[in-house]
Amino acid sequence: MTNSSISLIARINDHARQWLSHELASVGVPGLVPSHGDVLALLFLRGEASMHELAEFAHRTRPTTTVLVAKLERLGLVGTRQSEHDARSVVVSMTERGESLRTVFDGISRRLVAFASAGLSPEEATELERLLGKVLSGMENADHTTENDNDEGSQDHR
Repeated sequence: MTNSSISLIARINDHARQWLSHELASVGVPGLVPSHGDVLALLFLRGEASMHELAEFAHRTRPTTTVLVAKLERLGLVGTRQSEHDARSVVVSMTERGESLRTVFDGISRRLVAFASAGLSPEEATELERLLGKVLSGMENADHTTENDNDEGSQDHR
């Protein structure tokens, strides 16, 4: 792998973030970052989850996840409550407004995949995903960390 490959990956990330930002703003939810999408994805699957579960799913620290959830709560997309089983644990659940955006978020996700894979054959898209997975796995194994808070999700977005 060369510096050019890393630069291309960074540029792809930038384009995807810009595209997502525009799409989300156009449906009335500006200011979200991909890490918010990770939180929402798990809640769409399960209905509710603990902060710990959300942090693991999103590959973020619990403090970062708390910031992400706080913004989603301010936007009326999620609600929080103390766990009935463990007073130290907070449970996050989807609100009616959040649930009403499920099909919108699904559509945005499908369009992002189409946008990102334009010009690739299905076989090339599969191979690219496989190779990028190998790159990520190699970096995670070499670094011995699984959490990455170097995106906008680690900042307080009030």
